[in-house]
Amino acid sequence: MKDFTLDFDLKGDNYVVVVQPHESRGIEHYKAVLDEEHSIDYLLQGNGFLQPNPDYAADPQLVNAIATRIMEVVHIGDRGNSATSYP
Repeated sequence: MKDFTLDFDLKGDNYVVVVQPHESRGIEHYKAVLDEEHSIDYLLQGNGFLQPNPDYAADPQLVNAIATRIMEVVHIGDRGNSATSYP
């Protein structure tokens, strides 16, 4: 899967997040890049949930909002629809 962009509002703030999917040893990872200094790595668990590992004390609502949108994009992509951005 190619990099994709999430563009959404949360609590009155607009976020544009680039997500970089990759696979390591058969495990899917997603790196959500918020800016040059901040990112959140997500590991796809066997139960289908994403386990976040933020590199800083990120707002839990933001961490969950990004995870939800990653799963929406990935799920849509699995059905054959192309999505590069998901509001």
